[in-house]
Amino acid sequence: MKRLAAAAATAVLLASCGAPLPPTPSIGEPAPAPSTTPTPVQAVTPAPIVDGTPAIVLEPPEFVSSPTPTRISLPLPQERLILEAPGPGSHVVSPVRVAGWGGPSAQGKIFVRLIGEQGQEIARTTTFLLAPEDAAGLFVVTVPFAMSGVAEAGLVEVSFNAPGTSRLEHLATRPVVFLSVGPPRIETNLEAAEKLTIFSPRPDQVVAGGSLIVRGAAWLDEDLPLRIEVIDRGGAVIASTDVEVQEPVVGELGTFEAVLTYQVPFAQYVRLALAERGLTPPALRHYTSIRLYLQP
Repeated sequence: MKRLAAAAATAVLLASCGAPLPPTPSIGEPAPAPSTTPTPVQAVTPAPIVDGTPAIVLEPPEFVSSPTPTRISLPLPQERLILEAPGPGSHVVSPVRVAGWGGPSAQGKIFVRLIGEQGQEIARTTTFLLAPEDAAGLFVVTVPFAMSGVAEAGLVEVSFNAPGTSRLEHLATRPVVFLSVGPPRIETNLEAAEKLTIFSPRPDQVVAGGSLIVRGAAWLDEDLPLRIEVIDRGGAVIASTDVEVQEPVVGELGTFEAVLTYQVPFAQYVRLALAERGLTPPALRHYTSIRLYLQP
């Protein structure tokens, strides 16, 4: 039995020794190269972009219109005294040339004054209309002046008296700057309409009963009331009042109405006058008047 077991073990050992071994690569043979075929890449669908800012909805703008002043359009008569040069805003040096159109006036005279910023008179002179007697016409005059400062805001004033009475009938002014040195700058005046207009009563109208209704239109340089006066033949003021001009804005045409009461001992010719006053400088800015026949 021992011999059979030993023989069987010997047979198993010989069988294992005789099994073929795996081939051994030689040193000179290259190793197999890896495959170069690209591996397909799976397409990735991008995720949608989400903006975190909320959308802004713009509403159409709502325009709120500011109230526009209603301008008054009225037929105005021509200015009785037109100051053509120097015009508003001119810078003038001595002597200043003053030219315009006006009249008719008492004895054909035109009075010219230069007024400083405090209302003081800088210079004055008198000239004559280049027209026949009792007719309107042109006037031209050169006015020398002297001042202590370099520049001063002021007015050029022209006026004339009513024929036959030597009472002030019309006055007009233009704002200028007076210079002691420097080049002048002369503007031209283009305004030809009357600044203060009396619609009623009409010139030479007969008024009786002790009451007078005055209606008219004006545009003013400053926000001040308009002065209305009734002046008798002796030059005394027998009735007066201040009235506000109903204008959209200062400097635009407006209207006015006022009632004046008066007393006269007998029927007579008087003058109904409108006066525009100013504060810068303190002086009369414009003046107009008409003749009326006043009865008790």
